Amino acid sequence: MSDAAQNIVETDDLEQADQRPARKAKPGELEEGAPWNTIEEAFLKRRSIRKFKKKQVPAHLIRRVLEIGRFAPSQGNCQPWKFVVVRDRQMITEMEDFCAGMCKKISVPLDYTLHKKGTFARWRSETFLKLFAKWRPNTMHPIPFGAVSLIAQDRFKVFHHAPTIIIPLMDTRGIGHPQVDLGIVGTNLVMAAHSLGLGTCWVGLSSFLNDSPEWRERLGVEEPYELLEAISVGYVLGKPMENTVARETHETLWIEDGKKELFY
Repeated sequence: MSDAAQNIVETDDLEQADQRPARKAKPGELEEGAPWNTIEEAFLKRRSIRKFKKKQVPAHLIRRVLEIGRFAPSQGNCQPWKFVVVRDRQMITEMEDFCAGMCKKISVPLDYTLHKKGTFARWRSETFLKLFAKWRPNTMHPIPFGAVSLIAQDRFKVFHHAPTIIIPLMDTRGIGHPQVDLGIVGTNLVMAAHSLGLGTCWVGLSSFLNDSPEWRERLGVEEPYELLEAISVGYVLGKPMENTVARETHETLWIEDGKKELFY
């Protein structure tokens, strides 16, 4: 081969090499301080959405979201869930009205601060509050209880006017702690929706529907399944990224080489 031909071959090789994509770092190879990758950024940018457009989400996008949910990990791969999707606006309104009615029933008797100390009304509210706390221990946190009061006052809707509601039902026969598995599948659902340009919001007060025989029948919730949460899904109205909620820096205990270290 002549020198000229050799130069042409080498030049072609260099051009092809320039066109090859740069080798991406393998998992675990990133240097400290490297920029967030695509998946990390998705988790950092996701927001709980409470304002949705009226436009309905195409059914094929919801099916994509459900498919990603189906691949969520679970203890023993028992997959203790099934999904209910509600896209009927009238039915969603009726679900909201029922949950709002329950909020109204419990908000006034639970708010003992409305009554003077030493009165029968105060004692009654405090007693009812203790009983309710045993029935729903985590609901008495100020944040969800504040939401109960706002919904009771018709200041916002339970499902935030979302056009689609995804309800992951929990199979109580699940291995270990099926509630944890339900949280994992829910994370898959909301992140899949986020990747498709959709907004979501967890709705814990939807669990009131689980206590109603009528609503269990209408939503197809049969034993051994329970309705613990629902997820509102739709197109985002406004700019949620402008309302970033700060996250706390929690204490982490780091154990390595026989040493323990705390960092935040």
